[in-house]
Amino acid sequence: MVSGGSTDVPAADPRTGFPLPPIELAARVDGAHANAFAGYEAAGERIKREILATLPADWTFAGKTVLDFGCGAGRVLRHFGDLARNATFRGCDIDGPSIAWLDQNLSPPFELFHSSDVPPLELETRSVDLVWALSVFTHLTDTWSAWLVELHRILGDDGLLLVTFSGPGIAPLLIDDPWDEDRIGMTVLHHDQGWALGGPMVLHSPWWIEAHWSRGFEILELREQGFASDAPESQGVVLMRKKPVDLTTEELERIDPDEPREIEGLKHQIAQLRRETNVARAHAAWLELQAVSEAPPLTPESFARRLLRGTVYKR
Repeated sequence: MVSGGSTDVPAADPRTGFPLPPIELAARVDGAHANAFAGYEAAGERIKREILATLPADWTFAGKTVLDFGCGAGRVLRHFGDLARNATFRGCDIDGPSIAWLDQNLSPPFELFHSSDVPPLELETRSVDLVWALSVFTHLTDTWSAWLVELHRILGDDGLLLVTFSGPGIAPLLIDDPWDEDRIGMTVLHHDQGWALGGPMVLHSPWWIEAHWSRGFEILELREQGFASDAPESQGVVLMRKKPVDLTTEELERIDPDEPREIEGLKHQIAQLRRETNVARAHAAWLELQAVSEAPPLTPESFARRLLRGTVYKR
């Protein structure tokens, strides 16, 4: 056993030969399983198999450069050590501690770098052959188009981009409405929610991905759900090839006026915002009642002073 943070972790897993990350880093992507590392390595291995199965039949890693965009603490990247002998594998993430641990423990064979939450990446134009982004665009709200433009920039001619998304398999876990592809479009849930609570979540309808993302990429395969899981509550995946176009955020975001589902998607987003606003108001009202019930009795004079200052509900 070696110390990897607040809790001791196994020195290495026989599947990869690499050390396992501290539990707090593993838990960023693996949730409850990370508490005992049950399934952490198995999940990474399963996702690797799914990536390989999704790539074109004639794909080869030999001589290629690959980027794990949003690699976390390397749950998936660690399983490509055997292929890293003949290819360059890079990983980046916005979480500094994860990248620092990876750089200390899995480099070589992998090349790691810390990325900002906004573009650009520290990579040259057309320098990457394959990018995968697993559970990344499921959380990108305002910057999704900028990141697609940036990934388009770093991909070489005919470069491939593999992205997972939350569609009909994940939606029942996040919203009360029954899944209706024609009404979802791109729907953002809990826009400003902190990462400690899971961050914002984004739902995508397959038609919306085809309508918008195909402006910069040729869609080779799109599956609504079932990525690396037999469970119905699973992510979808889209495999795309870079198109030789000058891609912009404005082009990706452009709403097609002849597509009625665009408007329906916007209506659904507004309804979702209303629901979240009502929930927030209910929580605020509950907190106000709690403050009133716990506060000491107020004299008329002190109540008037607090009313003028707007602090009636503060103890």
